[in-house]
Amino acid sequence: MRTSVSTRIAIGSTLFALASSVFLFLVPPSPIDRNLLRGAFRLYKGYAYLIPVKYVDGTLETARLYEDDRLLGPANTAQQEIIDKGAGRFAFYRDTWNYFGPALMFSTSDNTDPNTNGRKYHLR
Repeated sequence: MRTSVSTRIAIGSTLFALASSVFLFLVPPSPIDRNLLRGAFRLYKGYAYLIPVKYVDGTLETARLYEDDRLLGPANTAQQEIIDKGAGRFAFYRDTWNYFGPALMFSTSDNTDPNTNGRKYHLR
């Protein structure tokens, strides 16, 4: 018994869809890291970058910033010191109208651009 080309295509497509569904069902989901800072870091001035902060566990004053697994700091540094010296200094603040919510002003450990240096930044 001979089957037509369109029948073979339909059967093949169905088998492929079933196999793909089984594969996706068996792959474990990756956990979402709520503490990972996502999005573009906006250069403010000097070595300072800004990013809105969506999730902070606890108060802003006690939050810590990590570059990969390295703790950055000192925390709660004055804005001008972050701009001028960088080297991992950071501070949290709320904008004047509280339009964006909390924001993070920070610098990388080596004063490179966090958008291109290949490192991940986490809040804990």
